[in-house]
Amino acid sequence: MFMKKFLKVIGIILGIIVVLGVVFFTVDYNRVQKQEKPIFCIKNPAGIISDGGTIEYFGIGYKVIDFHTLAGYDDIKIGSWFMDYNDFEDEMKEYEKEFEEELNKNKEYAINLFELEEISSITIDTLAQYDNEKEFKDEETIEEIYEVFADKKTSIESVNDIPVNPDILYFVKLKNNSGNYKSAYIYKKDNQYYIEQPYNGIYQVTEDEYTKIEKIIK
Repeated sequence: MFMKKFLKVIGIILGIIVVLGVVFFTVDYNRVQKQEKPIFCIKNPAGIISDGGTIEYFGIGYKVIDFHTLAGYDDIKIGSWFMDYNDFEDEMKEYEKEFEEELNKNKEYAINLFELEEISSITIDTLAQYDNEKEFKDEETIEEIYEVFADKKTSIESVNDIPVNPDILYFVKLKNNSGNYKSAYIYKKDNQYYIEQPYNGIYQVTEDEYTKIEKIIK
């Protein structure tokens, strides 16, 4: 009798877990289709993948990979726990190939942003922390952030000096009124701060400029 009750309880618990798993997967699947982060997952405790800021999430029976590579591969994938980062190697290589071709076209690059008056919002994700994405829509803050990115130039020589796996600090998205966006990364190497925008090179920023971004976020 005790064993039957025990098995019944176990069966009920497993049934609840399965139902929750299906509901959670359905919600997160629909979010991923809209390129939104999952809400019923936990971030991989191992931390951020050193490719520019890719993050893995685990749900009940499924996995989500939010890609942010330095070459500009920015996509969200959902699948089973067996889904692997390297399953999308071919897709990432296409971006890397285009990225290298763009870098080798010219000796000098200028950062490519929307005009200030076109920007509707700026989102900054503190990749080193959990769930710390912030969106700014007020004109004053947008202008402050924009000033850090505007009018920056670099040469291909400085691009080659940057490590493949830098210490990524922030992932930034600038959205315009049409809903399109341009992204960039802020990272650190040897106590110097840099901004990289895919296809437009790497830009050195002053500590004061970096501090301005930090103050806005905090």
